Amino acid sequence: MTDATVANPYATYPASSALGAGARIESLGAIVMRCGLALIFLWFGAMKFTSVEASGVAGFVSNSPLVGWWHAAFGIQGTSDMLGVYEIATGVLLLAGFAKPWLSMVGGAMGVITFMTTLSFLFSTPGVAEPLAGGFPAISAKPGQFLLKDVGLLGISIFVLGASLAKAQLGQPRGALGAQILRIGGFVLRYGLALIFLWFGCMKFTAYEATGITPFIANSPLVGWSHAALGIQGASVMIGLIEIATAVLLALRPVAPLASVVGGAMAVVSFLITFSFFFTTPGVGEPLAGGFPAISSVPGQFLLKDIGLLGASMWLLGDALLGWSVRRGPTIRASAT
Repeated sequence: MTDATVANPYATYPASSALGAGARIESLGAIVMRCGLALIFLWFGAMKFTSVEASGVAGFVSNSPLVGWWHAAFGIQGTSDMLGVYEIATGVLLLAGFAKPWLSMVGGAMGVITFMTTLSFLFSTPGVAEPLAGGFPAISAKPGQFLLKDVGLLGISIFVLGASLAKAQLGQPRGALGAQILRIGGFVLRYGLALIFLWFGCMKFTAYEATGITPFIANSPLVGWSHAALGIQGASVMIGLIEIATAVLLALRPVAPLASVVGGAMAVVSFLITFSFFFTTPGVGEPLAGGFPAISSVPGQFLLKDIGLLGASMWLLGDALLGWSVRRGPTIRASAT
């Protein structure tokens, strides 16, 4: 993250400059992140009032040393209803923060609590490791990969918290609390997304994962050709190589911003494609809960998370472009004044 964006995340630059392009992409990414996160909370929250979703989250809650007591206190459906109210409130606060920043500060903090809790489920929920692919670090689609995406959503929540606080602290030193939280959010976004791409990419070399992504690929008008051209395993390996390359390029931001620009662009394209699977993959609607807009855990909710990660990718692209522009020399830097 550049000093300019830490000091003032809402700074503007001349539209004709590379700095201007980076700032605008970064700003758009921040909006997509917040709106995407709000949509996820609102949709997931509404689902919690169904018996299907209550049963679905029971496996996470009952095995958690942090929140397992909820079932004894509130019952399975009562716990799910409580979570639904919390998640809907979080989504509303995130959106209301566009008018009143302190509201999104609260929403961001609630998001941080949510995803720190759900990430702990990676270590307590049975079935995370995938024995068909050789066991850990190979992880199942659900709950393993489903929960791993929450690393990116945690980064978004920290970012929103920091950005909202920084907006309220404009004019204060870069060491102000909002700026510090914003830096942490940017760090978690970048390396959390890199971790997701790296882990998912390595999984693509297994027959288990190649078979698992077949419904997404085979039903997509964008990438369905890859099975005919490369075969099921060949297409999976190709995707794995792209994802690993994306992870490496994203992680290079501190030393090679231009490489990270490429990585950010690759991440944006990846999530545009995977989010399109939400509309093409069979099984997104949840018939046991009355069908769409009630959506299944996998593929429905699993794919919906990608709208937030798309926003994160856009922000990382803009941030890397800003960093590359600043390093190009005094001519470019002068254009931002």
